[in-house]
Amino acid sequence: MKLLRLIATMALFLIASVGAVYLAPAQARPKQNERIAVFEPSIARQGRLVLHGSSNVGLMRALILDYQRIHPGVEVRYSHLDTQDIYQRSARSAAAQERPDLLLSASTDLQIKLVNDGYSRPYRSPQNQALPTAARWRDEIFAYGYEPVVMVYNTAHLDAQRAPRTRSQLQKLLRESEHPLRGRIALQDPRDSAVAYFIATQEAKLLGNDAGPMLTSLGENQARLFKRMDNLLDQLSSGEMVAAYGVFGSYALQRIERGAPLRIVLPRDHLLLVARTALILRDAPNPAEAQRFLDHLLSARGQAILAREAKLIPARTDLPAPARIYPDLDPNSTTLRRTPLGLGFLVYLDEVKRRRFLQQWRNYLAPDSAATAAAR
Repeated sequence: MKLLRLIATMALFLIASVGAVYLAPAQARPKQNERIAVFEPSIARQGRLVLHGSSNVGLMRALILDYQRIHPGVEVRYSHLDTQDIYQRSARSAAAQERPDLLLSASTDLQIKLVNDGYSRPYRSPQNQALPTAARWRDEIFAYGYEPVVMVYNTAHLDAQRAPRTRSQLQKLLRESEHPLRGRIALQDPRDSAVAYFIATQEAKLLGNDAGPMLTSLGENQARLFKRMDNLLDQLSSGEMVAAYGVFGSYALQRIERGAPLRIVLPRDHLLLVARTALILRDAPNPAEAQRFLDHLLSARGQAILAREAKLIPARTDLPAPARIYPDLDPNSTTLRRTPLGLGFLVYLDEVKRRRFLQQWRNYLAPDSAATAAAR
């Protein structure tokens, strides 16, 4: 009996030890929607920079590596997060977790709210003062590039001659008797994504009275709703979806470069350009490093890398235009609608306004009876 008890005790000890080995890393592991990349310095570490960004690391890698060529002793830690997570983490107590130095987000409204609520640190430099007035606000938030909100289609399932070039052409295609896009047109769900909500509110402002009929047409064709843009593009690339409405151009271009049979359409009636913005957190652990990285973002060198690698339209207009990322884009077109930075973005963050907007959005799209929630 003593021998059996001894064996049992040793077994329990081993199980507990193995459990400790596996549980400790799990506790340190980031949440599932956080993806962390650490860029080690090439010489002895002299500094550290923590970035929270909504762009996937593939789009930011070249810029970070270039920054380290100039500052080889700086370790850069990049956390890819949803824009809602970027906002919520930055608005929490500093003791809650590791604090970022610089926030890089596509949800302009949430970034403006952080500035307005006192979470940002002002910074003036020749680089950020070279931005157009509409691309900076209170010397605390800066547009470092613009994302076109585009339509995308799968070339294996929709002929280029048939692909819509405007929203009215899209509605016409949706109304065709054979319903070529029924159950196979995708869009992001603003109820689940802060970026999708921001895009939806800006599109509604631009479309005015035409916003309702557009959503109704999508709902009648059983539009599929996605929480994440990556999942949407996965199904579009595979052919499960034929077309998508309201997609960031950079993500679609990244798929095209990998060989996906996709084509981007820049709507000719109006093209929404969403600012990707940067702000230095008020309690940033490494504010000087954040300032240097922000200047690099906005320098001629940084803007060229962002255009080439991150597929962003440059925010600065005083530099030579880079090679066109989107051949059909005319930078001087009167149809371009850049999102200017300012307090106007806070309107749709009001909880009553938000609930009313989403209720109206649901009523137009009729999600309970027509639009089908996609697997996420």
